Amino acid sequence: MLARITTAVMASAKASSSRTITTTAAVAAAAAPTRSVIPKPQGTISDPATFLTSISRTRRDLASNSSLTSAIGEEWSNIFTIRSDQLKQAGVTTKDRRYFLWAREKFRQGANPDVFAIDAKPKKKVRG
Repeated sequence: MLARITTAVMASAKASSSRTITTTAAVAAAAAPTRSVIPKPQGTISDPATFLTSISRTRRDLASNSSLTSAIGEEWSNIFTIRSDQLKQAGVTTKDRRYFLWAREKFRQGANPDVFAIDAKPKKKVRG
């Protein structure tokens, strides 16, 4: 009887310690810095102004947003290296910041801006 209890306790301790090691390894892998890739210009998109024009739509015109264009500048790599807090300090609104970062990641993954760019939601109509 004592042998069974000892074996069960040892098995339980071994299982919990292996979970701890796995969890620690997963945390270490997640904490490791990843280097984001700066893609090459595709097709007609060769500079930041063209990129902003390609992701802009009627109610979301990022190309004419002076705070966004001044924050990004003229360098191609600035599109992919600028962070959200830097855009916030430049005065870019939250919705424009989130949309720009989302569109940037889609472009980095190889998607065409003509396909993934969406317009802002129109204002709701209040009837009555």
